[in-house]
Amino acid sequence: MLADNGYTDEILNEPYNDEKAYRLSSPIYFANGLKGNLLMLHGMVDQNVNYQDIIRLTQRLIELHKDNWELASYPVEDHGFEQPSSWADEYKRIYKLFEQTLKK
Repeated sequence: MLADNGYTDEILNEPYNDEKAYRLSSPIYFANGLKGNLLMLHGMVDQNVNYQDIIRLTQRLIELHKDNWELASYPVEDHGFEQPSSWADEYKRIYKLFEQTLKK
């Protein structure tokens, strides 16, 4: 993933100094191992995790023929959602996933 910003640098160093840390922390390299359901909820103006990263992961899941995932994009949200409508949608999706998977 490309999360190259001050927040990530503080945790993983800079990508050109510690490529291994970035590789080990990136879900794109582990997508093939996805077994359970995955719900991805991402703000499109996120300043911590670039939106293109979730799109790259989505493409990887498609390439791997995974069908146990869902992506919901929130056009006006940053890393921490603020709009009540986004919160309601996010939690509706989380609740639905719990109902479908944990109550079996």
